[in-house]
Amino acid sequence: MVFFSVPIALYAFAYVIVGKPMYPPDLAASFLSRPWGINPHALFGGIGLLIGGVQFHRSLRRRLRLHRLLGRIYVISCLVTGVAGIYMAAYSYGGWFTHLGFGTLGALLLVTTAVAFVAIRRGDVETHRRWMLRSYALMFAAVTLRLQLPLLASSFGFADGYRVVSWSCWVPNVLVAETILYFWFRKTPIPGVLETA
Repeated sequence: MVFFSVPIALYAFAYVIVGKPMYPPDLAASFLSRPWGINPHALFGGIGLLIGGVQFHRSLRRRLRLHRLLGRIYVISCLVTGVAGIYMAAYSYGGWFTHLGFGTLGALLLVTTAVAFVAIRRGDVETHRRWMLRSYALMFAAVTLRLQLPLLASSFGFADGYRVVSWSCWVPNVLVAETILYFWFRKTPIPGVLETA
């Protein structure tokens, strides 16, 4: 996850630092007219993407103070990313199908992260881990979108490819996360990732 997250996070940061030259041509007009939407979305999305992946590592989770600090930063990043994502989804390229796909992604990111945060505040570590896995699966949509979009655009054209990717960038991630939770989380925790501390 970290291997793929680093370059995509740097790409997101370039949206904020470089601006227009980084934007896909079909999306540039929308991004330029809504910098208060795309810049927070890209900046905090990149931060959350970087932090979220390393938070699952056993050695980091044993350093409880650091894990908690990074966790708080991750939660804030998810909240900003989700809210900005919902806002940008309303103006996303491709019509209502794309609006609904990206809007649902933003809303689910907010819900899963909030449930995970409330759980750990109650001391419910297992529920916290389950919902953080779901949260990061949604955050990882930033990676799967960049992997899928060039292939979809070359196969179906940018407009149709973008409509498809508004759903395909996150639905498979959620299914993978749910598969991990269903088959392995209770009976055979994944060493160094989901085992009980």
